[in-house]
Amino acid sequence: MKKSIGIDLGTTNSVVAVKKVSTEVLKNAEGEYITPSCVMVKKRLMRKPEFIVGRDALEWIRQEPEHTITAVKRLIGRDFHEKEVQELISKQSLPYQLSTHSRGSANSLALQIGGREFTPEEISAKILAKLKADAEAALGDEVDAAVITVPAYFNDKQKHGTRTAAALAGLKVRRLLPEPTAAAISFGVDKISGDDGRTVLVFDFGGGTLDLSILTISGGRIIEMGKGGDMWLGGEDIDQLLIDYVLEETAKEEGIEDIRALIGQQKPARKNKFLAELKTAVEKAKIALSDQEETCIEILGVLLDQDGDPLDVEVELPRTRFDAMMAPLLKSMLGLVRGVIADVHFTEDLIDNVLLVGGSSRIPCVINSLQEEFGQDKVLLHERPMLAVAEGAAILSHRLADTVECPQCTRNTAQNVTTCSYCGFDLEGHTVEHGVVEIVHAAAHDYYIKLENDQRFLMVEKNTPLPCSSTEVFQLVDAEQELVHMKFYNVVNRKEQGIGDLWLGIDQDEEREKVERGKEEGDEEEKAARKPVVPSRIEITLDIDENNLVSVNATLLNHPDVALSRTLSRGKADEKLFLELEQALSDADKEQYSTYTVIDLQNRARSIIGFINGVIDPKNDTVDEKRYEQARKQIHKAIKIAANEELL
Repeated sequence: MKKSIGIDLGTTNSVVAVKKVSTEVLKNAEGEYITPSCVMVKKRLMRKPEFIVGRDALEWIRQEPEHTITAVKRLIGRDFHEKEVQELISKQSLPYQLSTHSRGSANSLALQIGGREFTPEEISAKILAKLKADAEAALGDEVDAAVITVPAYFNDKQKHGTRTAAALAGLKVRRLLPEPTAAAISFGVDKISGDDGRTVLVFDFGGGTLDLSILTISGGRIIEMGKGGDMWLGGEDIDQLLIDYVLEETAKEEGIEDIRALIGQQKPARKNKFLAELKTAVEKAKIALSDQEETCIEILGVLLDQDGDPLDVEVELPRTRFDAMMAPLLKSMLGLVRGVIADVHFTEDLIDNVLLVGGSSRIPCVINSLQEEFGQDKVLLHERPMLAVAEGAAILSHRLADTVECPQCTRNTAQNVTTCSYCGFDLEGHTVEHGVVEIVHAAAHDYYIKLENDQRFLMVEKNTPLPCSSTEVFQLVDAEQELVHMKFYNVVNRKEQGIGDLWLGIDQDEEREKVERGKEEGDEEEKAARKPVVPSRIEITLDIDENNLVSVNATLLNHPDVALSRTLSRGKADEKLFLELEQALSDADKEQYSTYTVIDLQNRARSIIGFINGVIDPKNDTVDEKRYEQARKQIHKAIKIAANEELL
């Protein structure tokens, strides 16, 4: 029987778990519970590349860092021109290049590795595929579905990218579960039963993100009250602080004016080995300081000085110095915590517990700062902080599966039955007493729509219970308008983040036929009294499901039966084509082409719009290359014909 699992797809590490009668974290092929979220692209001459994932991929960082990807979760659903992505490029933080995708718009992102380009979704899919295969080996059965966790603060585009990665890996997504909510499930919603209730702030501090959620828990029900966090604050950033410290201290000790330039002058193999060992050493030091008052970071005999002699790196790191380095981060963390509490109009005394999960939450100064803020008794460190999120996902995955194992006789029975058909056990009562009965999700951000004239409309407010729906009516600028372009974005920590562009194609021929038929009907007085054709009004409905995923519907209010083609693009090949077509129509208007030429171009554009809608596979976001090339040729042909007609 096919299994449904829970997956914590982490920035640094990933974990898989399954719930039968009890919850079990599954070991991977290497015999470990934790799989590094690392992918190595092995170049093969004249053949498709080979992918190495997990612990084995980490070993390649020393040899071929430019072919090895870590922390790809930070890139999923991102645009090339986003500030954080540009900072990664300017600081040369990555050993490979980032660019826009050749088949995408400026809102796309690609990793250039070994002469090939990959999307973050494609790389993430390789991690998910390994997790799926390892789970199948551990269970001795096929896995076809999963609950996959995502940061509570992910926007729609990032969540859409995660779902795309899952589809590419052959996994059906039962739910995209916020990581803090998963941690709360693992902690034990069954511990809070009956009329008892508790408000919990989940502080999920992992390898790539700080994720915050305020949850109200009672009798198996979880209500997401508020969310906050920082998608660029995690263990990776702490590691970078330590790397900077080690290099600065070494430069002082050895009298080196520019140590980064010295590292850059090393032979590639030596430089790569040094940087890999430095990253490993600071990670070990960070972990050691959780239990020790002092540690030493050593890298001996790898780096060479200007004379070619070995330059040993030996830097003492007391916990007091580490805490001082962490102070700005701790201040930022507490600011985010206070912000998410204020967002839901709570005060700190209304928080019953602060639950700490994620590997970075074990750092003593992090724990101490939260204890000082909320009181020592309220702050709880999860017993399994690095496994909790996967466990919670497995519990919900079991709850959403078609069949469940009876806790008494362990035999499979249908999910929707109240009593086990084999032993008569009260399944419904057990679920109410010990399981997750219901999760009420909330919108992670404000959702806005922006028009071409830069007008903005708030469609859905942050923390609105999900699923939800919101509708607005807009009037077109021109009665002859064929193509409508609107932008959707989230506001995240007071910054705009684009989540998709809405493209509408209007079949004006149908509307014109209706108008012409209307002109032919009625007496002469009615015809004379008729008002001229006015621009159409479009009703836009934004739906957000329990996964925080957006879908858009549109209706032409004047004529609801007129065909509207619509696409919510997210920087992929379809958006690139739409932008080219929009530019062609705009150029025709600027150049003041004749009415005949413009009408002909609009007619061609209408058929092209319908063709573009099929360029992207809605299941896994893959590009139909043949259809893409055909659409591109049609656009260029339409532009050429219009230009030629103007020359006649």
